[in-house]
Amino acid sequence: MISKHVAYDSGHDDYRALARYIADAGHDGEKCLAHWCAGCAAEDDYELAIVEAQAVQAQNTRSGKEKTYHLLISFRPEDETALTPEVFKAIEARFAAALGFAEHQRHCGIHKNTNNIHMHIAYNMIHAERHTRHEPFRDYAARDKLCRELEREYGLHVDNGREQRRENALSQKAAAIEAQTGQESFESYAKRSAREAAAALHEARNWQELHEGLRAFGLGIKPHGNGLVLFNLHGKEAAFL
Repeated sequence: MISKHVAYDSGHDDYRALARYIADAGHDGEKCLAHWCAGCAAEDDYELAIVEAQAVQAQNTRSGKEKTYHLLISFRPEDETALTPEVFKAIEARFAAALGFAEHQRHCGIHKNTNNIHMHIAYNMIHAERHTRHEPFRDYAARDKLCRELEREYGLHVDNGREQRRENALSQKAAAIEAQTGQESFESYAKRSAREAAAALHEARNWQELHEGLRAFGLGIKPHGNGLVLFNLHGKEAAFL
């Protein structure tokens, strides 16, 4: 399980648009398996709850920052059978508590693209009664800690935490692509494949053998500036090493 905060600046903050995307998805081949709202007086009326959340956000005129927190939680394909609707809702409630949004309005949805299942959550950062803005402090640490706890509790496959991922941190563009689509970026694939092929590449005696080893993964390599770049043999994508 991996969680990501999809950040927006205040000029692109649109709770209504995000909540509606969560309910019906917007990428080709991506399906919304379920959606719901929580913390709203409108209860199960998803559309009315959007209006309610927007009205609450309008009550806060002091903050010039974004008022919506978009959380993406991705799961391993092999965990899908263990992820019932009740488990998804329980997981969302735990994240809401960990991030300080337990008393806040939110809209949630479960999406699936090919074998990738993930959950989107739009949290209203403005408290419904106090109309104050809440921004989680060091949210990345709280989210990673909770992911590890939930993996143990629900018997899910363990994903690397923030400390382990730091060595293979993605570029901002690649991270945004993964957060918005729930799919692996070419950069992630290239780095993962290079690690898997490392042993064979280490034994390569010349550039030809190196190229042949990478070709098995659909990758090519070439000099770029002072370093090397991996590129997609079947597309236009590239990733720096």
